[in-house]
Formats: sequence, C-alpha cells, structure tokens
Amino acid sequence: MTRQTKSMMKKLALVGAFMLLAGSLAKHRDARSSLAPESLARAIETRNTQLLELCFSEKIDVNAPGADGRTPLLIATAQQDGAMVQRLLEAGAKPDITDPNGTTPLLLAISQQDGAIAQRLLDQKADVNIADRNGTTPLLKATIEHDATTVQRLLDAGANVDLADRSGTTAVMVAATYDNEELLRALASRSSNLDAADAGGRTAAHHAIASRNQAAVELLLPAMAEIQPAVGPTGNLVELACETGDERIIEAVLNRAPSTLEWTPGTYRALDVALTAKNGQLTRLLISRHPSPPMKPGTNVPLLAHAMVADDTALVTALLTAGVNPNVTLPVPHDKAFVASIKPQYLRSFAISDEGITMLMIAAGLGREDYVRALLDAGAERNRSTVKHKMLALYFAARTDSWRCMQMLLGRGPAPSELRIEISLAAQRASVIKDGTPVYQTAISSGRTGFATPSGEFVVTDKKRSHKSTIYHVNMPFFMRLNGLDFGLHQGAVPNYPASHGCIRLPSEAAVKLFTEIPVGTVVMIN
Repeated sequence: MTRQTKSMMKKLALVGAFMLLAGSLAKHRDARSSLAPESLARAIETRNTQLLELCFSEKIDVNAPGADGRTPLLIATAQQDGAMVQRLLEAGAKPDITDPNGTTPLLLAISQQDGAIAQRLLDQKADVNIADRNGTTPLLKATIEHDATTVQRLLDAGANVDLADRSGTTAVMVAATYDNEELLRALASRSSNLDAADAGGRTAAHHAIASRNQAAVELLLPAMAEIQPAVGPTGNLVELACETGDERIIEAVLNRAPSTLEWTPGTYRALDVALTAKNGQLTRLLISRHPSPPMKPGTNVPLLAHAMVADDTALVTALLTAGVNPNVTLPVPHDKAFVASIKPQYLRSFAISDEGITMLMIAAGLGREDYVRALLDAGAERNRSTVKHKMLALYFAARTDSWRCMQMLLGRGPAPSELRIEISLAAQRASVIKDGTPVYQTAISSGRTGFATPSGEFVVTDKKRSHKSTIYHVNMPFFMRLNGLDFGLHQGAVPNYPASHGCIRLPSEAAVKLFTEIPVGTVVMIN
C-alpha cells in the first residue's frame, strides 16, 4: 500500500469516527429534548434523582403540572420536602398555582401543620387570601388546625379575617369554639364584622355559646351590636345562652339584650338556675330584661303569687329583691288549680269572684306579716282595690288574726305594749292599757243574745265623729270601726248587761275620750 493510500484511509477513518460521535451526540440531545413537561413533577413524585437533575439541567418548566394536575411545588409540599420546596422556589416556582381542587401549596402546608414550609411560601409572598373550591382560606385552615403561630404569621402578612368559606364560616367563628382566648383575641381584633353570620344564621357568639366557651362569649359580646331577641333561623340568642345553664354566659348575653324580652322556656330555665344558685345579680338581670313578671311555668299565675300561696318564703324574697313587679294582679279567668290551693276560704272566694286581686291582697289574706312588709318595701300600693267589690288589702287582713298586717297596711298604730284597749265581755268593762299599766276604765255594753260581739284581737281601722248605721239606721256617734268590719265602739246606752247588736257601746264621756285619745291602728283585745 502506498503512502498516499494509507493517508487516504486514515482520513476516511477519522471522518467515520467523527460522524459516529456526531450521531451519538445527536441521539443524546434528542433524548434530553424529548423530556415531557410533566417529567419534573414525575421525578419529584417518584424521587428519581437522575431524572430530577436532568430536568433541572434542561430547565424543564418548574410550574408544569404532573399527570394528576399537581405542580412540582405542590408535590414537594405534600412530601414535606423543605429542601426541594426551597429549590423549586429559587428556580421560579409560583406559590399560588392550585391543584384541581383549588388547593395551594400554602393551604397544603398548613393542613399538614408544616410551619417551616408555610414560612418559606410566605417569604415568597404566597397569596394569603386565596381559597380552595370550598372557600377555605389559609387563615381559616390554620385556625381549624389550632395553629396559633401560623395564624399570627398570616395576619402579619395581611390575611383577611372576615373571609368566609362556602358555608359562611369565618376564622373568628371557628376560634370562638376553642379554649384559646389569645387566638380568638388576635382574630377578633382584626375583624370588622363580628356580627357576620354563617349560612345557618349563627354568629361567632352563637358558636361560642353553643360551645359553652365563657371566655369567648365575654370577649365577643361587648364588641357586637345589641342582641336582638331572634338572630337568624337558629332562633333566640338569649334562648341559646339560657339553655347552657351557665350563669356567666347567661349574664354576659343578657347584659347585651334589650329590656323587651318575653318569657320563654329558656329564660324560665335561666331564672330557675339563678334562683337555685341564689344568684341575686342574675335574677335581677333576668327580671329587668322582661317587662312582664314571670309566671309559674305552664300557667298564667304570677310566680310571686304561686310562691306566697305555696309558702315558699325564699322564692318570695328572691323575686321581690330582684325587682319583680309587686303590683301584678291575678289573671282572669282564674287558674282553677291555683285558686284551689288557696287555703283561706275568704281569700279564695274573692279570687274566684273578683278581679284585680293584687299580691298585697293575697299576702294580707294569708295573714303573712313578712310578705306584707316585703311587698310594701318593694313598692306595693296599699290603697288599690278590686274591680267588683272594691276590696282593699286591709279588708283581707281584717279577716285574719294578724293585727300587725293591719297596722302595716294602715301605715300606723302603736304596739300593744305601748297602748291598747282590753275589753272583757264577761265583766262588761273596757280598759285602756298604756305601757303595761291601766290608765282608764269604763263600763260597756256588748252584743246581746243572737248578736254576740266577736272575741279576738282587732285594730281600729277608721273613726267617724258622726256615723249612722246603714244596717239599723241609727246614729252611732264617735264611731271607731274595728277591722274595717260592720262593728266597733261608739256612744250609746250602757245598761249593766249586753244590749247591742254586736257593737261595744260606751258611755258618752268614755266615747268622747277614747275617740279623742285612741289613734287609728290601736289594737283592741276582746275576750
């Protein structure tokens, strides 16, 4: 072979080698350029390091979603791979691209309680108000997850507290159900609409009350508008509070309620809670928020009347101390069961036949001095009369043995130990006793056979200088009526025996003296 031939063959070999190398390189380039856009997502999902590095070297789109619609950043977040998240962000990954469900990497990180990744995303200005297809925002999600740290980071990043999901639920509503006052305070302080209601008509306060969260209720209510009797289809916010049986919650709600409430099963339950706990403050608050007095549940009988007839002194005291109206009257028509429980027949008959029976009349008719005093102290009107028979409380007291009740209703009268009149029917004598000592005596003439003068303790209820009997049509000068009844002391003929129609006749001088010196309210003891 000639030198020339060898040279030619060498050149041909070099050309062939070059062409072979070129073909190989071309194949390699074709292999790299054939990487699909979803290759990076697949590499991260399968943790294929070689493919991953190839994708990065070939600058595959870092935001291209995988077959399931998730971006590489979403996949790395799901894997809680903080380093990969950081690498993707540095490579230009957009933090707000969502998956088909509307989930962003930030929402996903929060749901996984991965604070480190959430912070990386926030550092890249991830949208803190973007919501998934259910309307769940990062702030709402962080609140649901009890993640106070992330909540604060989101607030600092400008998260809108009042954004609600599709059910109308806000972060404040969720926090109102948690025992985390600091978290709720942070959210509530950024809210401009604490009165917002969810799709069910429930406000944050509703949620707090339903959860029996005292701290949340006390925190939220002062910042809200005045509570109305009904709020949304859930009904009465006051009722909801009363149903908890929690004194502090009930009180907090009632403090924001108007003074125009109507009694309901719930408020009656709250009243029972307050009375049982001897919580005078709550009892007063309940009474003050209801213009009408409380009734015995299931009846139209004032609870105060029921308490007196049932001899429930503690309840009577609690109601009057709480400010219940002392001038309420028995209803018409009367409650048969209640009237049947009234023991004094005289009082019971008027409760059936008359109208306008007051609480003071009932107390007087029962002869209960403590009730009469308490009612008068509470502002009961002593001179109110019934509609038909014009009965006063005094007249009901007159049918009892309680001279103290009569003195209280008269508003005057000396104690018997200071001044009284004693009448002996057997001796036909009357004595004035002052400070325990007889200071005056006189003969008298009491009722004859068939008209016997009643015995007992009586009170001078009124005096008339010139009185004429409407029964016997005779003059009875210096008349001193006893117990508001149809008999008393007056001037008249005084033989040495009983001769009247039931009154106590006095000699002229004695009648004038007693009429002048004995005040209304003085006790007269007849025996």
